[in-house]
Amino acid sequence: MKLQIIESISKHAVTLVLVIGILMLTDKGIMPTGMIAMLLLTGGIIGFLFRALLLIVRIAFIFFIVGLLFF
Repeated sequence: MKLQIIESISKHAVTLVLVIGILMLTDKGIMPTGMIAMLLLTGGIIGFLFRALLLIVRIAFIFFIVGLLFF
């Protein structure tokens, strides 16, 4: 069980580092298509974006509930 947690955390960390690297290269005008294709094939970007979207929705929902309670 601990090994699966460590594996999951390391996959997320590597995906985050690669996404940041892609964004930094794109900002300089270099388009790293090979790295983007590799991440798309492994599902890294899709999974990362889906988790980020879920986090944003959760935070928005919490703010909505807090707003209903105090106003």
